[in-house]
Amino acid sequence: MNFNTNDNKKNKPVTVWANYAGLGSQLIAGLLLLLYIGKKGDAYWGFKPMLIWILPFAFIFFTLYRIIKETK
Repeated sequence: MNFNTNDNKKNKPVTVWANYAGLGSQLIAGLLLLLYIGKKGDAYWGFKPMLIWILPFAFIFFTLYRIIKETK
């Protein structure tokens, strides 16, 4: 195998961009899913808008916690 360091340096910006795009997609998909689950859960258990607020905020909090922990 021939590992050329110049090729690895050229691909690095694309890899960083792809990581951020993947993270953004996960955030949007997770928030939409939890909003849907919260809405259905509130309707099923008769809560006023409680789960529709708690679930997305918990998701954002734990996602930011995970990102901060991974980048240290």
